[in-house]
Amino acid sequence: MREFQQLTTDVIHESPTNPRRSFTEAGLDDLTASVRRHGVLQPLLVRPNGDGYVLIAGARRLRAAKLAGCTTVPARVLELDDAAADEATIIENLHREDIHPLDEGLSFQRLVAGGRPIDEVAAALGKSKGYIYQRISLMRLVPKVQDLLARDVLPLIYALKIAVVPAEQQEEALVQCFRPLFRDEPTRDQLEPVAQLTAWIEKTVRLNPRSEDTHVLLPALAEQVVSAEQERDASVVALSTLHFHTDKADPKPILAKSWKPADGKDRCAHARPGVIVLGEGQGTFLQVCIAKKTCEKHWGRPTREQVARQQEDTEAVEARQRQETAWAKQREEREQWRNDLRARAIRLIAERTATVTWSPMLLRLLLEDVQPDELFLEVIGKAERLPVKRYAQAVAVALALRHSWERDDLLHFSKRLGVKVTSKDLAVTSTGTATDADAAPASPPQPRKTRTRA
Repeated sequence: MREFQQLTTDVIHESPTNPRRSFTEAGLDDLTASVRRHGVLQPLLVRPNGDGYVLIAGARRLRAAKLAGCTTVPARVLELDDAAADEATIIENLHREDIHPLDEGLSFQRLVAGGRPIDEVAAALGKSKGYIYQRISLMRLVPKVQDLLARDVLPLIYALKIAVVPAEQQEEALVQCFRPLFRDEPTRDQLEPVAQLTAWIEKTVRLNPRSEDTHVLLPALAEQVVSAEQERDASVVALSTLHFHTDKADPKPILAKSWKPADGKDRCAHARPGVIVLGEGQGTFLQVCIAKKTCEKHWGRPTREQVARQQEDTEAVEARQRQETAWAKQREEREQWRNDLRARAIRLIAERTATVTWSPMLLRLLLEDVQPDELFLEVIGKAERLPVKRYAQAVAVALALRHSWERDDLLHFSKRLGVKVTSKDLAVTSTGTATDADAAPASPPQPRKTRTRA
């Protein structure tokens, strides 16, 4: 069996275990238009299954090909078992830019459940461990919250915070996200500030380091608490699950010497929620200050080195915020282009090209897009030297070159083009040369000239 083949679309079936559940119509329309213009450029990944093939990677390309009217698509055929095929499908989908966070979470969860360590998953995809943990936490959301996230009514930052709330309290947490009059039928423009949800979690949710949830969401924290207990540390403070939403998705317990109470009058700008998980006052929820290098109120005046380090940290945070703002602006501009400006631009071009006729420039632009090879130059010649009457021939040959990597493809294209080319025309002789039908007719023998004497 050849690894790369041209397969008909009706023999390829999508996998029921594909973790990608969301396909945007706009993105699929763009891909369909591209397929109509250029064909499917990247082969699909499939594996044999009975009389057909199961799709491993390329669901959007397959759907776009069917919408574009393509009867065949290029495919790479691999012999994989169910587990290997499932993992290949997940990894391929996770490299897509437009994959939904819920689909990511399901994919990460399946990889981890299949025995892949978090470290390996993060390294393979170029993500942080915190990013992996965050997405997996979305699988803990109750159906109502997942539905709002899937429909883009609930922003991701809200969903991530709700994900660490016990399941029985998640709908109560959801109430904090929307204005009272719109909680039954919430919309994105009726969101309350995320600070309101944060304050509710700080006030309501408590961390139990020995609970199953903590072991799932914060495994390193749970292990360190057990280790500290075995060493009989006097007091350990663990950051609350609220701080699961930072890059440091698995906070470490903080020993008593590294924190100061920051409740009531002692509250400072660096205060964060914590709970005593071992020793005297175990289970007590309080605000703590761990800003040993920057908080003068609890830790005294910082040194010059500490001030310089703080300034560097501040500059780094500001730089990151500027970068994130720039990325957000780019994403907004890209969405605006796809949803509005692109169609407007194409309509404008259509209006202003109503009188365009064949020209050397138009032909050159078309050929540059099609990208003909040296064989084109051999058969047709340089485009800039062609007369206008041969432009149509040049386009036809360029398109034929794109469909000539398989004999059957070229025959099919020739039929669509209205040019009669048969299998007999493309046959070869025993010596590997073209058949007599393709060869130029031999010249008849010429009579030998005789010289006459005068």
